[in-house]
Amino acid sequence: MDPAARGPRSRRFGDHRFLDARIVAVDDVNPEMREIRLRGPALARLSSKPGAHLPVEVPVPGQQPVLRTYSVWRHSPADASLTLRVAVHRPGGPGSRWATAAAAGDRIRLGVPRNRIVLDPRAAYHVFVGEETGAVPLLAMLAALPADAEVFGVLETTGPDQEMSPPSGARSLHWVHRGRAPAAGSTVLLRGVRELDLPRRPGVAYVAGEARTCQAVVRHLVRDRGWPRPAVKVQTHWTPGKTGLL
Repeated sequence: MDPAARGPRSRRFGDHRFLDARIVAVDDVNPEMREIRLRGPALARLSSKPGAHLPVEVPVPGQQPVLRTYSVWRHSPADASLTLRVAVHRPGGPGSRWATAAAAGDRIRLGVPRNRIVLDPRAAYHVFVGEETGAVPLLAMLAALPADAEVFGVLETTGPDQEMSPPSGARSLHWVHRGRAPAAGSTVLLRGVRELDLPRRPGVAYVAGEARTCQAVVRHLVRDRGWPRPAVKVQTHWTPGKTGLL
């Protein structure tokens, strides 16, 4: 495989760190989200934190594979398994087509998990904000918190049938629905954040999803609520016209 054919994203992650895995199960979480469970000896040696993401070599018929980045829903080194949740768009690009066609027995290559946002154990309380692409890492982070942690948050999707429950039976967050309104620059999610009844002292916020929406949430917390900027941790997943984490 010619590294140059894969473009700068492959060089950034480094081909020498890609690992082999096999798909063992594929399930529909909801009409627009697929869960893909992987196994392989290399997965037992990986280390990951809640909220991680990793690059996957997505096959394209008749062409070189392309890299797409997906969030880790669950990682269990003990049984050498790792589960991804992939948002599926119709019509969609190579990633959506791969996730739709993925089946048990398929083999793929993936990179090592990385984090742009991680839980802050010193936080007075935790706030989670994101749309459906951000919900995957945010719910994984929520499930990793101690049962007595103080939590607030709002997640957005198109409707009730698109909502997700956190793994391991953790507490749920409030969902808002945008219907047919665009996810980019979402006023629905921002309004949900504005309506959160938060303590007066700042906590730590974890914001993930579409770039313009994330920026609007940051401005609200910093300018309107007076939070220090370092207390708002952001992971932008996409914006119209661009691919992958930004």
